[in-house]
Amino acid sequence: MVRKDEETIIGEAILQLPLKQREVLIYFYFHEMTIVAIANLLSIPESTVKTRLRRGRELLRNQLKGIEWEVLLNG
Repeated sequence: MVRKDEETIIGEAILQLPLKQREVLIYFYFHEMTIVAIANLLSIPESTVKTRLRRGRELLRNQLKGIEWEVLLNG
């Protein structure tokens, strides 16, 4: 139940991110796609996917300051 609440709040925060970070985070966390699969889908290098994931997580952490989200900590 708590995890579902976290996902809802994080999902809303993700929608406020720039498209490049938003799309990889959605594919990775909500569609449970691998980095390789995301890279193939978007026709970008795996390193770019990793960079966008990292930057997206940083932006989310800034938006959700002061809260330790399990979903973000395990990424």
